[in-house]
Amino acid sequence: MDVQRLAIAVVASAAVILGTSAAVEADSHDVAWTFGNVGSASYRLDAFSPADAGLGASLGAQDPTLTVQIGKRYQVRVTNFVPHPFEVLAKGSSAGGDTILLAQGSRAGPFESDPDVAWQDNGSGTVTFTLTAGLHDAMLASGRVPGYRCGVHIFSMRGNFNVLPAVEPEPEPDPKPGPDPLGDPIPEPIGKGTVSVELEVVASGLVAPVYLTHAGDGTDRLFVVDQPGTIRIIQEGELLETPFLDVTDRVHMPGFFGTLDENDFDERGLLGLAFHPGFGDPQSPGYRKIYTYTSEMNVLAADFTTAPLPAGVDFDHQSVITEWAVSPVNPNIIDKSTRREIMRIDQPQFNHDGGMVDFGRDGYLYISLGDGGGADDVADGHGATGNGQNINTVHGSILRIDPLDPTATTGSLDGISANGSYRVPADNPFVGADGVDEVFAYGFRNPWRFSFHPDTGDLIVGDVGQNMIEEVDIVHKGGNYGWNLKEGSFRFDPAQGNVSDDLSGLPAGLIDPVAEYDHDDGITVVGGYIYRGSAIPELYGKYVFGDFSSGFFVADGRLLYADLATGLIREFVLGLDDRELGLYVKAFGQDADGELYLLTGTNLGPFGNGGLVLKIVDLCTARIPGDLNHDCLVDVADFDIFIDHWMENALR
Repeated sequence: MDVQRLAIAVVASAAVILGTSAAVEADSHDVAWTFGNVGSASYRLDAFSPADAGLGASLGAQDPTLTVQIGKRYQVRVTNFVPHPFEVLAKGSSAGGDTILLAQGSRAGPFESDPDVAWQDNGSGTVTFTLTAGLHDAMLASGRVPGYRCGVHIFSMRGNFNVLPAVEPEPEPDPKPGPDPLGDPIPEPIGKGTVSVELEVVASGLVAPVYLTHAGDGTDRLFVVDQPGTIRIIQEGELLETPFLDVTDRVHMPGFFGTLDENDFDERGLLGLAFHPGFGDPQSPGYRKIYTYTSEMNVLAADFTTAPLPAGVDFDHQSVITEWAVSPVNPNIIDKSTRREIMRIDQPQFNHDGGMVDFGRDGYLYISLGDGGGADDVADGHGATGNGQNINTVHGSILRIDPLDPTATTGSLDGISANGSYRVPADNPFVGADGVDEVFAYGFRNPWRFSFHPDTGDLIVGDVGQNMIEEVDIVHKGGNYGWNLKEGSFRFDPAQGNVSDDLSGLPAGLIDPVAEYDHDDGITVVGGYIYRGSAIPELYGKYVFGDFSSGFFVADGRLLYADLATGLIREFVLGLDDRELGLYVKAFGQDADGELYLLTGTNLGPFGNGGLVLKIVDLCTARIPGDLNHDCLVDVADFDIFIDHWMENALR
């Protein structure tokens, strides 16, 4: 999952920095809005001009997203302005993180004295200002987004600006023009495949399920990670009331908008769970041990950090890998007194955490980390080259460690970590060389979910792209997967946030994805699994994965499968009526039999109670001999197919 998709809806890319306009006459404007109010809950759009100034927001809309453009002048009139003064913000994830830039009434913002902004407040409810590039830059400072609020009801009356770049004059022709940025990098759309499935509800009433797995101990229990901070058990088809683990008191997840409702969003939370391969073996040092990935407050010194942040800017949170052990008296409860912290990682922005943890066939724990957040891998804490291409940071990488306490693995040849809490595999690619010893592979943007190939053991990662390309990678030790030099198989320009097919001058050895698609077909890849179940034979060996949605504010996810040998991606036929999914796709899970589960919901982020666990099952509850068209009936249509095939073979 990925806030850059959300940012497209509420703010232009942070890389679009264009020149300011000249000062304009104070009483002129390009667009005007009039706001009333719905109590103290929201602003209400009562009027606008010119006729297209609604720009997607209709009359009566509450706290609408206002589309604005750098260089244009805007007038805002608040009819009940005394208790509802209008403020222009660098908007934080909650009201406490807002920075006021312009303010109606007695409060003042720093840009009110800027002659190019030409702020005017007539004292009777109307303010006028020009959106300059400098004002836009300030709106984006420290990972914030452009927005507005009521200066009194700062927690409830809040909205966003969708900022368009200034219209630049046509440039002089380049005597040696290079290839143009690609507006449609992959024109061929993803089509429907031949595999039909149904979805069977296994659990409901969750918030935001982001992972499902089994313990590998023969108990057939399923364990569901719910993003706000709990792990729930599904046993004999029932969702147990008591959590396996509850760390909601540790999780830092304030919400991107701060509304904490079903329309709010966050990429922080309890994001990952892994059972040690020796979980069910009393002779193993990993007996009864699990590992979690959580987003927590900056309460301790980090083991890994980024390039220094500017003065006065703090890290947003820390990603924490933790070991826990199951209670010796209750196998369905974690003994929280066994908590042992493995590592702690500074995160400069709230998004792009990665968040997956799992053990490979080699017995080591793999950890996915995004580039640290923001956009284009160029925000604070991303350094001169971006974190994706920096082998001296763990961000934008897959890590590989032995997480057990080194005192329990005294016979190992692997070295002990700097913090003494785990071991580093001796054959990791940067051990004894330049680079972080824990890094297994790098060049990722946001590797949200990964899995291992059941035959080869290869690591398969769904790496969330930026504005253009979503990709699936097969990851090899020491590999560089391109970000932020490439997005998918295309060249990426961090200054403009676009892609081209000009690969000249790029470093050798950047590894391309084995499957990719562009944003005509979705906005956020959600990695899945190679299918090894028995319920759907025609799916055997295919990679099952999905896309979060066609947009952040509509539940329109897609259920996909791919042949990773050819890169061909197809969409499942869902149900007898080939219906739309109509849900957000958050993650996938797998049980001990290799059957797959879709983790989804109706709510945008980790708030509300619309989370579902759905099992991907055969279209019919049982395979029916003679059902040649897979419509769960044996009828004349199947007979026609049989005759057609018989005649075709008879005429050969």
